[in-house]
Parts: sequence; C-alpha cells; structure tokens
Amino acid sequence: MKLFISVDMEGISGVTDWEDVEKGTKDYDYYRNLMTEDVNAAIEGALEAGVTEIVVNDSHDTMRNLVVDRLHPKAQLIRGFIKPLCMMEGIDESFDMAFFIGYHSMAGAERAILNHTLSDKAVQRIRINGREIGEAGINAAIAGAFGVPVVLVTGDSQTAAEVEREISGVYTVAVKEGIGMFTARCLHPQISRQMIREKAAEAVRNRHKVQPVKPLDHYEIEVEFKYASSAQLVSFLPGMTLVDGKTIRFQAEDIRKAMPVLLAVLLLGDVKKLA
Repeated sequence: MKLFISVDMEGISGVTDWEDVEKGTKDYDYYRNLMTEDVNAAIEGALEAGVTEIVVNDSHDTMRNLVVDRLHPKAQLIRGFIKPLCMMEGIDESFDMAFFIGYHSMAGAERAILNHTLSDKAVQRIRINGREIGEAGINAAIAGAFGVPVVLVTGDSQTAAEVEREISGVYTVAVKEGIGMFTARCLHPQISRQMIREKAAEAVRNRHKVQPVKPLDHYEIEVEFKYASSAQLVSFLPGMTLVDGKTIRFQAEDIRKAMPVLLAVLLLGDVKKLA
C-alpha cells in the first residue's frame, strides 16, 4: 500500500510568522525540525495502519526544508526546486492515497495563518473555472487526475474547514487556531503529533470512504496578481489572455498539464520590483 505526502510549512505546529519559515532567519532551523516531526508523526500513523511504501515531497518555498537525516527512514524524499508538478511532484496512479501535512489557507482567508495561494509575494487569488481555489484544492485536483484520494490534511483550523469544503470525507487535524495573519492559539507540538499520528492511521484504514477529486472537462485558470506589471509581463506569453489590469487567463484540458504552466506564470509574475 503506497502513500504520497506533500508537506508544506506554514501549517506546521507552532508556526505563526514568515520568520518561522524563511531560510536565513533566526527561527527557521527550529521550525524546520518541527516540520520534520509533524511529517514523521503522519508516517508513523500510516505505517501502523499498514502502509508499506511512502514518498514525501518537500513542498515549501525552495523545497529543501525537511531535515533529511531526521526524516523517518521508511520514507523516500523528493527534495529541490523546480518540479513540473510543484507540490505534487512524484505522484502517479500507483499511489493508494495522499496526505497534505502543514498546509495553509488560500489568500485572503479570514484569520488564517500566513494565508496565500502559491506565491505570497505575487498572487492575490487564483480561480479555476470562475471559482477561487487554494493550494490544497489545486493539489487535490492533481491527485484526483491520477485517481488518488487525499485522505488527510493538517494545518490551522481555517485550513481544515477549507479542505473539508473541497474534499468530501477528508480527515483533518487542526494543530492551531488562527487568530490573525500572524497570530494563533497553538497546541503543544507533542499533542499535535499525537493527533496527527492517530488521525493518519484512521485515514489510512478508512481511505476507501474518501473519493478522489473528479477531473473536470476543461480548466480555465485565472491568476490575479498583486501588481499590474506582473499581469502585463505574463500576458506576453503565448496562450495568455489579459483579462484586466492585474489578471491573466489560460486554458488547459488537464490539470496535470496546467501545473507546469502555472508554475512558470507565477515565477515570471514575481516582479514586484517593476511595480
């Protein structure tokens, strides 16, 4: 039985500030250890429930955050940037289920810790077929395109509520309750890990109750940037339509093909210095 884990950092136990999750800051090393322990708790629960093969994709920022020699030895690690499927790199039809560990809410979510959608610096919001969506929703759609259900998501209470709207029956663990963008009421990491381990085992045992997100007939993807210069620059690419001063649109038949394009769009659109 195979498990794919995508692990982000903003939704990790105790994290409340950008300084907690950015390389080079005084607190980063401490929180990357907490990140590693949260994912280890999920791995332990999954193994208890019968999982035999685990692939972990480090999905935060440079995607070189997990402490490699402290990661559970039963897991294989995908590490580094750039990846065509970004936070979902490595998933395919052979996996039985997926976990999202340490995830956060979409940009603008009320009281959600460090809320953003893929790029905190460049993106105001992302819509698929007219509906605003966050990272968890996008990544669950990618998993669904491979027929893989997302059965467990951990993060703050706002993220738990968001994914429960996106994925029917998904198991969630709220390791903190967002009070504001940089403030949360946090569980002790030991308590969080216990909850993650127990819920991971439960999610694996009941994986058949959670269905993969169904692929859509087509994908009309809109990216609303924070700066007009970003949208203007991206609109020069073939296949891009400038919808308004800050928004571009492109089409795709498959979310798996759309993701590498979206990644390139976001990287090119990070041009605040031109604003």
